[in-house]
Amino acid sequence: MTLKTIFHLDTTERWPHLASNLDNYLAAEPDADIEVLVNGDGITVFFDQKVAAFIAAHPQAHFFACHNSLQQRHLDETKLPAGVPVVPVGVVKLAQAEAAGYGYIKP
Repeated sequence: MTLKTIFHLDTTERWPHLASNLDNYLAAEPDADIEVLVNGDGITVFFDQKVAAFIAAHPQAHFFACHNSLQQRHLDETKLPAGVPVVPVGVVKLAQAEAAGYGYIKP
């Protein structure tokens, strides 16, 4: 059985914890279907080069950025790390993932 999980980050302070959780999770379940939704104040982590490098090193995890969060903070979505799509409303993405059977983790 492949585990399906969505991680939720809405604050920059929790990034190190999320990154650690994600590493541990993938070490235990390398074939898991992992999504990471970033919204709220957490959206600014995407503009940190260390975070961009982490994302590039974890292609099996699918990261998503909330359009509303980017817009509210006047951040340029064209500057997001490669492969990070923008979803219109982050909380809707979370609800859709849960409705599709994804477990929810908020570090």
